[in-house]
Amino acid sequence: MNKKILIASLIMPILTLSGCGYVLDNKESEAGKTLIDLNNMQDWCVGRYAFKLPKEAKIIDETINYDTFKIESKIKATRMDFDREVASSIKNYNDGFKLLLEDAPIKQINNKVVKIFWGKLSKTRPDQGTTQVFAFVLDHGTLFLIKGNYSEKYKQESRDGIQYLVENLYARSNNKIPTEQGICLKNGFIKDNGKNYKFTRQLVGFNFEKAPSVVITVETEALYKAEDNLLVRTGKNLQKSPNYIITKNRTKDLRKGEKTVNQRSPLNGLELVTQVPMKGGGTGIIATWEHVGTVNSAQDPLFSITVDTARTENYVTVSSIPNNNGLRMYENILNSLTK
Repeated sequence: MNKKILIASLIMPILTLSGCGYVLDNKESEAGKTLIDLNNMQDWCVGRYAFKLPKEAKIIDETINYDTFKIESKIKATRMDFDREVASSIKNYNDGFKLLLEDAPIKQINNKVVKIFWGKLSKTRPDQGTTQVFAFVLDHGTLFLIKGNYSEKYKQESRDGIQYLVENLYARSNNKIPTEQGICLKNGFIKDNGKNYKFTRQLVGFNFEKAPSVVITVETEALYKAEDNLLVRTGKNLQKSPNYIITKNRTKDLRKGEKTVNQRSPLNGLELVTQVPMKGGGTGIIATWEHVGTVNSAQDPLFSITVDTARTENYVTVSSIPNNNGLRMYENILNSLTK
């Protein structure tokens, strides 16, 4: 799993920067820190899961693969933007080196504007390599840019897949939770009842303007094979690290083991909550909960969420919020989680 969230990868940069040992929280180290408002939450959804985040949380990035296709989106788009993107992409395949294999006409599908074309990266060797797929969907001011590729063996599956995607992809406000079954993505929604397995992976990040050390990362994936669980995977990766002993001595596991969340709609999973030292003094936390999901099940994908209050990018050296505020935020998010 290429983008599996690894606690080890989150902890190690902090220890590399930090010259201090393990420090217990105290009143002095928490002085002057901000508090994220946990009484003012809003709805979010990623994949087939819905949850609440503080209103202060801002989405910073998303990567999504749906049925082998990568999807990006742009809001406040016009028909002119749509035409410009299409023209630019097709021009790239008329450069004398690549081959524009098939250029389907622009269509109106359920009040959406849709365009698909296929190309080869080599004009002189069209029988070699994969075929590239490009699709464009404009719906209510949101422009979706879709890319994929296939080998000849999977030609029909890819063609059926891209047609299904453009027909079932719709614009969505990020804080609106759909009532239909399907996949939430940034600015959009794919209607999909989950009866047929499609490999899907998403990774979404959120940050806080007034709390620069805080990042929330959400991942969901429809697994095609069994993977090590959160605790086993983290242990293996830490042991591979040349700084394993230092890491073990300078961090403290606050919680580790099974955890069922949202008693009204229970989901079973594993959690790992670790307290880590900060370069500027004091500590932060990295709290991860993971539901492993069911292999080859579109309706029960893996779900993982990490609340990290110890990020050190952009010259940040101390945690922006008290650890108890970070832990409460982590708990509030988990208790709102539904599928």
